[in-house]
Amino acid sequence: MRNKIFIGSTAAALLSWSLVFFSCRRDVLTGTVVHETTKGLVYFPDAKNGDSSLVAPLGTKNYSIDTTANTINFPISLFRGGFSDLSSFAVNISADNSSIPGLIQAGLLPQNTIALDPDSYILSATDTLSYTDGIMKGVVMPKIKVANLGKYSGKYAALGITTKSAGKFDVNTSMNRLVIYFPVDSLVGPVYFPGATGGAASVVSLGDSYTIDSVAGTVNYPIPVKRGGIADLATSSVNVTVDNSSIAGLISGGGLPSNTVALASSDYTFDGNVAMSSQNGTLQGSAIPKISIAKLSQYAGKVVALGLTISGGPFTIDPNRNKIVVYFNADDILAIFAPRVNLIADITQWVPVKISSSNNVTATIDTQNGTILFSGGNGSYDQTGVYQQVHLYGHRQYKVDLHVTGSGATNVWFEVWLSQKKPQDGQDVATGWDPTAVQLLGLNTWTGCGVAPFDGQLATIGCTGKGSTITVPTGGTYYLTIKSGGNNLGATGITASGFSFQ
Repeated sequence: MRNKIFIGSTAAALLSWSLVFFSCRRDVLTGTVVHETTKGLVYFPDAKNGDSSLVAPLGTKNYSIDTTANTINFPISLFRGGFSDLSSFAVNISADNSSIPGLIQAGLLPQNTIALDPDSYILSATDTLSYTDGIMKGVVMPKIKVANLGKYSGKYAALGITTKSAGKFDVNTSMNRLVIYFPVDSLVGPVYFPGATGGAASVVSLGDSYTIDSVAGTVNYPIPVKRGGIADLATSSVNVTVDNSSIAGLISGGGLPSNTVALASSDYTFDGNVAMSSQNGTLQGSAIPKISIAKLSQYAGKVVALGLTISGGPFTIDPNRNKIVVYFNADDILAIFAPRVNLIADITQWVPVKISSSNNVTATIDTQNGTILFSGGNGSYDQTGVYQQVHLYGHRQYKVDLHVTGSGATNVWFEVWLSQKKPQDGQDVATGWDPTAVQLLGLNTWTGCGVAPFDGQLATIGCTGKGSTITVPTGGTYYLTIKSGGNNLGATGITASGFSFQ
């Protein structure tokens, strides 16, 4: 009897567990508790903050660009909870910008945020949710019209979206609204000169950024033009015009060198229709003034400037970066074509400079024989010199040398210097006087040359200075100085001749 009772109890227990099992299985499959919790409700998974939910799709790079329709599309996920009724169904969607002013006031959106008007986007009124990857989901896809964004330049644009209804399913009213927002200039920014970092007073040295067209006889300087933003990268063009009106003020204000002149319109050609194309994900092009090489000689020793302004095109223009003045040193270009000549061949062009106040060391210029004799010393360690003014081209190498003879000296220096400052009486030619001054060649008895009798080229027998060759960074007026001094320049002194600088 005890066994029968046990068996009956066991059977009852198994029946009870079976009922529980099948009851639970039925609930999962049919979703009988869908409306008792948030399961089975339609919602935006990104709407975690209720009506204050914001999405910044550019920051997460969650977008696609349709170059054909010229739109940028922001996919927004839409889910439905629950595991029952996995057939596809439609959800009604609409734009709703009513929460945007409050979000701005609360500081949740930038102060310069503007709600997109209906002409600036495309939003389908319905979306379909389907069973995918184990969940019921779909994508709401607002499509922003890139061509209409110009009026929002410099602003943030925002669009509120709401899920209104979902047919036989309910909507989770605490997660059915959100606002997407983005900086407009990150999509389609204004056109600007990258070099215009100083506002209306922007000046840019063109330096070596040129090409030479030997057929047309021009030197061409490309000046970059860019447009910000990742969208609307189709080939287009912008208008750039020449405007030299600011050059005079920049010269007087120190923004341009004092020897700057505006490039005359007859000395260049310029196509103001600047083609823009996508390069490495950025819409950009180059304004290229083409300057006549044959007419550059009139600008020798000058800085040449040209003012440009971005004046039109299909995009907005950055008013703080639409003007630029570019400039270059004419000598940098002339140097490429100028013939090599000896700049110090004329003995009559040497000018004496009395570095020390006494006459213990003298320099005698013999124009008949083409020599300069440095003599004296008298234990004084005084010095004297001569100099010539020369015009040098930037980025061109020059070589200096001269012949020197002497019977040998004691505690003496004999040096060749190049400076940008003009030598003057009572002032030593050295780096302390002119930081740009450079000693090129020299004799120095302390260093070991010039003690014994000598007769040769200074570049060969000298033992001080940086060397006989030099390349100056910018063209212009320079001064080549020969100076000597010390205790005793020797019985015959030091005679210099055969001057060459070319």
